[in-house]
Amino acid sequence: MVKLPSPPTREPAPPEVDTEVRRLPRPERGLVLKPALFLTVLAMAAGLGLGTHLVHYAQIADAAKQQGTVTTGESDPRTSRLYRLKPIVTNLTEPANVWLRLDAAIVFADEMPNSEIISAKISEDLLAFLKTLKIGQLDGATQLQHLREDLKDRVAIRSGGDVKDLIIESLVVQ
Repeated sequence: MVKLPSPPTREPAPPEVDTEVRRLPRPERGLVLKPALFLTVLAMAAGLGLGTHLVHYAQIADAAKQQGTVTTGESDPRTSRLYRLKPIVTNLTEPANVWLRLDAAIVFADEMPNSEIISAKISEDLLAFLKTLKIGQLDGATQLQHLREDLKDRVAIRSGGDVKDLIIESLVVQ
């Protein structure tokens, strides 16, 4: 039989004093727990704030849905500065068989207690102006921009500067 070499003998373990010197010190619990706790509290606060924000806007949307859409000729309940005009329907000067419908809203500079009176005057003035238009004045984007500026100028003059802007919601030529 063949004898196998015996395994090498192990060296005795160094004394415990040497092993403690070689180990790195353990971090203190506070150094790890404080940032973790801070980040947890920060995440909870952000989640609470976002949740509150979303619930607020969901309640607004629900209230608007329950009230229904804003009817024509009434002020928008979310802001009393926006007033939707009743649709203006008229025929053009040339050709006479072409009709135009304008849906618009006006934005007051401040809250106006007599907004219905001013909007009726503005609607009357816009109707008179639209009756004078020809089909060529509605061709292309540049012509429509000029029409918008003309209507905005007329609204500003008629309201005495109380109206800040005119918003054209739709303009249909048939």
